[in-house]
Amino acid sequence: MYKSIVRHQRDYFRTGQTLSLVFRKNQLIKLKRQLQNYEAELLIALKKDLHKSETEAYLSEIGILYRHLDQMIKNLKKWTSPKKVGTPFFLQPAKSEILREPYGVSLIIGPFNYPVLLVFDPLIGAIATGNTAVIGLSSSVPHTNRVIQEMLGETFEKKYVVSYISDKVSNEQILNEVFDKIFFTGSEKVGKIFAKQAAENMTPITLELGGKSPAIVTKYSDIELAAQRLVWGKFLNAGQTCVAPDYCLVDNQVKGQFLEEIRNVIVKQFGETPESSRDFGRLVSEASLKRLVKILEADQDYIWLGGQYGLADRFLEPTVIIGDSADELQCMSEELFGPILPVLGYDKLAEAVNFVRKKPQPLAFYPFSNNKKEINWLIKQISCGGITVNDTILHLANDNLPFGGIGHSGMGTYHGYDSVEAFSHKKSVLRRSQLVNLPLNFPPYTESKNKLIRLFLR
Repeated sequence: MYKSIVRHQRDYFRTGQTLSLVFRKNQLIKLKRQLQNYEAELLIALKKDLHKSETEAYLSEIGILYRHLDQMIKNLKKWTSPKKVGTPFFLQPAKSEILREPYGVSLIIGPFNYPVLLVFDPLIGAIATGNTAVIGLSSSVPHTNRVIQEMLGETFEKKYVVSYISDKVSNEQILNEVFDKIFFTGSEKVGKIFAKQAAENMTPITLELGGKSPAIVTKYSDIELAAQRLVWGKFLNAGQTCVAPDYCLVDNQVKGQFLEEIRNVIVKQFGETPESSRDFGRLVSEASLKRLVKILEADQDYIWLGGQYGLADRFLEPTVIIGDSADELQCMSEELFGPILPVLGYDKLAEAVNFVRKKPQPLAFYPFSNNKKEINWLIKQISCGGITVNDTILHLANDNLPFGGIGHSGMGTYHGYDSVEAFSHKKSVLRRSQLVNLPLNFPPYTESKNKLIRLFLR
């Protein structure tokens, strides 16, 4: 099955039809039009799969795609046209340029947590640069998959863009095929499997993973505002966001105030009973909930707020865990990917920084402070994928900023121009004239040639 899909796509790619600017632009316009046509169905499906409210789903998925499509359509010619560059004097007469060359048949693996955004966003880059695409849709969100597959089937021929349901079995089968580019979003564990296979075939790969992204709240922060923004970023999509603040380090001088503000903000955003809030999501599966419940059971003595759950509708209420040491908390041993916020205190800012630096480089970092000097120092100290200062997640919303991880949180970036970079090879071209020939580089090397070469290359 997959062998035939890849063969047909490779044959189609080799016809050259995907390369023209007009074709690529028309496909992006078509994709946007179909996204508009299917918007209502996608919003309903996201509600069924993840209990996302219409506003949250549009804010965090659909609306971002419209913006990214508009940006790519507007800049497509500029971003993908040949780029003329300078040529050194000793190579004259000659002209130099960089051409954008698509890789060919791309494999895009999407996750369950943002199943619309994180499938179509990389697809924008693949289409913009002239690739074909095989798309793996997470098996955890069946309602959303049904809509996406119907939408893709109506929009593109299978020899150009096609999807399949991604799970352990199908991914093992798909990795038997050779792709020209792999773009994976998901867990580090599965990402390593794709990376290993990519290495076997010398296939370029982009990995968008995750990790324990920290927030640091200093004593110079606006505590009420920090709590408001951290609650939003942490509990968006029931905590199932790869760049959600995984844990929070707070100056002990303001820790008590911070915790009370967190409690107040949770009530303001989700009410006294978050289970009945239309704006609070659900975990994607019973297995995801049970994994988090095990963590709560291990840390039950440290639960400061929340901890209630319901298996029937995969609900876990916003939960705050506090402790004196990370070593005593099970919740600090792995990425949570759920509505649990560990809060740890610190006495000196350097202690907090050292704590973060001992862990693998996170996908995101969120420093909170009104002290500019303090913020600048924190930015320099923490190696990570990206940073939002005095807020959470929003660096992803800026089309002009690349998004991606470093180390265990991923490799490669995309969004905007970086999506063009992700899905194309930069081919260097030097055009030499045949009208003039200065054979300095040809033997025999005389003393006069030696002097001229040294003059040009000093």
